[in-house]
Amino acid sequence: MNFVDILSGVNYGLAFFFGAALGLAIAGGCEDRRDWALLFALCPVFLALQTVSWLVLGLELTKQLYPLFIHVPLFAVLTFWMKRPVGISLVSIFTAYLCCQLPRCGEIAVTAITGSALAGQAVYTIIIAPIFLFLLRYFVPSAHSAMTESPKSLFLFGGLPAAYYVFDYATAVYSDLLYSGSKVVAGVLPTVVGLFYMIYTTAYRQQLQQRSQTQVRSSLLAAQLKQAGKELAALRRSESQSVLYRHDMRHHLTAIDGFLSAGKPQQAREYINEVQAGIEAITPKRFCKNELVNLLCSAFSDRAERLKIRLMVKADLPDVLAIPDIELCALLSNGLENALAAVGALEEYQRWISCSCTVRSSKLLIEIKNPYAGTVVMRDESPVSEREGHGYGCRSIQTIAHSRHGLCEFKAENGIFTLRVALPM
Repeated sequence: MNFVDILSGVNYGLAFFFGAALGLAIAGGCEDRRDWALLFALCPVFLALQTVSWLVLGLELTKQLYPLFIHVPLFAVLTFWMKRPVGISLVSIFTAYLCCQLPRCGEIAVTAITGSALAGQAVYTIIIAPIFLFLLRYFVPSAHSAMTESPKSLFLFGGLPAAYYVFDYATAVYSDLLYSGSKVVAGVLPTVVGLFYMIYTTAYRQQLQQRSQTQVRSSLLAAQLKQAGKELAALRRSESQSVLYRHDMRHHLTAIDGFLSAGKPQQAREYINEVQAGIEAITPKRFCKNELVNLLCSAFSDRAERLKIRLMVKADLPDVLAIPDIELCALLSNGLENALAAVGALEEYQRWISCSCTVRSSKLLIEIKNPYAGTVVMRDESPVSEREGHGYGCRSIQTIAHSRHGLCEFKAENGIFTLRVALPM
């Protein structure tokens, strides 16, 4: 055995450590010391099996049995010991195998340029560690993120490494088709690469569009919540004014007593009506124990009365709910705002809105019903509006419901539009 063979054996062991450690890192790395201890304990065992196979069965057969000696046990460790999903384990091994070709390419290039196998093996020994560190820092985090984002991402990311794995073993390990000069085999890999490139490009564009839509929805929701916060603050200021009005009642009574003492009953009556109107204008109606729902429903009740719309509210809510006031305000405000806009185009006798709020089975249930004119266009289970600046309220309601792992339903049947929201408490 000459020096080239010795260095080739060393590189064979380095390649094993390179692939095993990189595959483990791509799959998510080791969570505790037991995982590292298992890995370091198994590495000598795997190498010993490879060495025995090399000495007994020869190099070619050992290469053909490499998946059985290395990849299958590594898959078992990742899946059953480290509890990684099957897809993650497979794609991590396939990707690490593909990355093992990088130092191999350096060896082939140097051997071809210098004509020296020894120089090629020496370069392989030198560059494998820097390549591993580079991939570990810049490639592994992105690869793991791409694999774990969604099943679709796992399929897209792992498709090409899996195809290369099968292709390489079929044409270079278990046969010599890759080096036989066959035009069919030579054209397969570029075709597969091109196909995956086209699929990946298409899917990547779709993901960018979805991400852009999500960002737009997040911005809309932030704007809605900000506006809801302003409305909530205004309603609470109104309630504070009502408290002050009640506090100053003794002054009003003194004034009324003065009018009566002076023999001016008509002026006293007018003053009473004026005070009563002022109190009613700012005093929220009581619908339930929850302060926020009382304020919102009271404000919309006043608006509906001015627009000659019958707003029927049935609320049975506790004083405290496990949902932020701003989000609850956005839900009710958007739902009632849309209902007011919808019935405003109807005849006066058709203008009605029904609003129900209750808690059942540890869920906040909101239902708003109203008649409508024309046709309601639904897209992605949500009504859409062609008017400029409209249609954001329903999307805001959907976003809040989904973020709370709840349900949101919009239904338009027989001239009645129904909004239903169910949020776990």
